Formats: sequence, structure tokens, C-alpha cells
Amino acid sequence: MADSKKRPPCVLGFYKTVTHVTGDICGGVLITSHLGRPIEFQCSLPVRPNATQQTLYGSSLLPFLKGELIAEALHDKLEAKPDIVFVDDPEAVSDTIWGTIPVLCFADVKDWMSKSVKGQKASLSPAQQERFEKVEPLLKQHVPDSADLSEPLVRVEQALKEAMGQAA
Repeated sequence: MADSKKRPPCVLGFYKTVTHVTGDICGGVLITSHLGRPIEFQCSLPVRPNATQQTLYGSSLLPFLKGELIAEALHDKLEAKPDIVFVDDPEAVSDTIWGTIPVLCFADVKDWMSKSVKGQKASLSPAQQERFEKVEPLLKQHVPDSADLSEPLVRVEQALKEAMGQAA
């Protein structure tokens, strides 16, 4: 039984935000083993920016809410810290919130480096390059070549929509 609490050799994080029709934004992070098995899931309470915030933050509002405010709250709640975090929205990437944990984005982002991870194209901000290089051997060694690293983001999205009452 004690082995069930043993940390897998490579722990993956999948961070996603969902915007409700009301404008509320909710975030979730799924932590899995290298085989895609859930270890931990955390989600935020919905956040709704008010008119003053929208005016003051302007175009930086969504990157602040998604990449900093919600991400930091979820990061702080996690018991199992991942070796790497995957997202599919560049607005959800902050170069500081996850600390030394690299964040890869499954979107083509101008001025970011393109990486192939287990055959899947991802983008990496220049600030994340060194962090990723430290984790890349873990991914190569432990994550199966057949792994679909973007699929867990779909699971996070479905869980968030269920939590927000938007399930189809």
C-alpha cells in the first residue's frame, strides 16, 4: 500500500481555463502520471472581471486572469507539483507563476520557439527554454511515444464545464 503514494518518475500538469457565457472564467489543473493516470485535480472558483478592471487592464486582462491570478491560486493548492505543465492557450502562460516548472503551449505563438514533444507541436516562450531542457530527458524516457499530450486538456475542460453547469 505504501507504494501507491510513491511519486511517478515523471509527473505532468495540464492547465486549462474556460469562460462561461456569463463572462465568468474558471481554471483547472489536472496532474497525471507519465501514463496519463490522474494524481490530483484542482479547480478555481469562477472569476468575473468587473468594468473597472476591464478598463484598467485593457488587453492585458485575460493574460492576467488566466496566466497569473487563476494559475497562481491553483499552483498554490497543488500537493503534487508537476515536472512540466501543458496548456492550449498562450494567455494561460506566465513565465513566473509556475516557478522552475516549464510551461508548453499547444498553440502556434509568434516569437516563441517551436518544439516537438512526443510528435506533437508545441510552443515555448524564450524564458521557458532552459527549464524545458532540464525536463525534456524525463519526457523522452518515461512518457510513451503513443501519448496524446493534448488529450488531458479536453478532460480538464469537460470537468470545468460540468462544474460550471455547462455540460453538454
